[in-house]
Amino acid sequence: MVKQEPVNVNVQTILCLLPYVWIYAFYRIEKLVFGLIFIPITLASSIVLQIIFPWPYGLIGGLVIFIILPVPFIRKWSNEWNKKFSDY
Repeated sequence: MVKQEPVNVNVQTILCLLPYVWIYAFYRIEKLVFGLIFIPITLASSIVLQIIFPWPYGLIGGLVIFIILPVPFIRKWSNEWNKKFSDY
């Protein structure tokens, strides 16, 4: 069970800068299932980009997807998580 306490949204965002470390950020706000759903989405899109574009550009595009895709979701859901504790 996750600790029922507010999370720092900036720390959650920083956790998204490393590929697959954002799984821990999703775990901290009890959205682990959604984080696990993002794995095949990011992996498949990265593979497609690396097939379409030559070596350095496909890799850069894949890393951008790994970093950019979870950030808006983690920020939104972290703010919703924190609102649960500000109501008291």
